[in-house]
Amino acid sequence: MSNEADTIFYDVVMLRNVTTKEAAIHSLSEYLLKKGHVNEHYEHATIEREDTYPTGLPTKPIAIAIPHSKHENVIKQSVVLGISDQLIEFSEMGNSDSKLNVGILFLLALKGENGHINYLKNIVNYCKVEENIEKLYGVKSAEEALQIFVAEIVNAD
Repeated sequence: MSNEADTIFYDVVMLRNVTTKEAAIHSLSEYLLKKGHVNEHYEHATIEREDTYPTGLPTKPIAIAIPHSKHENVIKQSVVLGISDQLIEFSEMGNSDSKLNVGILFLLALKGENGHINYLKNIVNYCKVEENIEKLYGVKSAEEALQIFVAEIVNAD
């Protein structure tokens, strides 16, 4: 994925006092909308998709979620990492009856399924390691999180 780094926008948003998955997706989607990276349908489509196909993963010690929308809502490919100071309830991928306390979100705004699959693989591989989750969730700033995100997840090939 390193060669895609020039064509995909990466950033981090520190989520403060966000307590629902809808509010978390809203904050991250709104950030991309203001930058002109997604259209006005992206947020609603992402929340709708999350309700139908949950993206929460039971990583330890804190769960993650990887919400995304269809490619037609994407203007400029982007991946935004959201780190929340509050744990947010998401349903578990593949088991919507199971609820997870999510503190880290990766909002994907990508074109084509291959992009999603590659990112999902890198994110899941990184987040399988408990120490990685602790390090990422323990960052003090968006800049620190972005450095970890790009170096250890995006360029993980």
